[in-house]
Amino acid sequence: MEENKPLVDDGSLAFLKIPRDEHSRSMKGDTVKQEKIVNTEFWVFDYLEDVPTRFSKIKGTKGQTLVQIRPSKDSPESEAKKFFTGSQDILYILQQIKERNAFPRKVTMRSEGNRYYFE
Repeated sequence: MEENKPLVDDGSLAFLKIPRDEHSRSMKGDTVKQEKIVNTEFWVFDYLEDVPTRFSKIKGTKGQTLVQIRPSKDSPESEAKKFFTGSQDILYILQQIKERNAFPRKVTMRSEGNRYYFE
């Protein structure tokens, strides 16, 4: 019969189990260009608004939206990718999903000229 032994602090950060900072301005995953994932179906897991980029500085805006995606709902975080977008259509959909507490969500990236959107 095993006793419930207290865990011994091994000095690692993992031992402390510090939760992710809710105000963090970064996400895990390799960056992919949004034009490379047009007509591709994937799962959106999270996003950050107004992330400063060189493009937002050129346009004079606060920042772009950073979107974290995965190939399937059950994909581990190690398979996550992310992309930046200035699309107001995509941002609106992401805000609506968040408002409904409905992440992750399966979408397909579409484009018409320079306009990007989810279906």
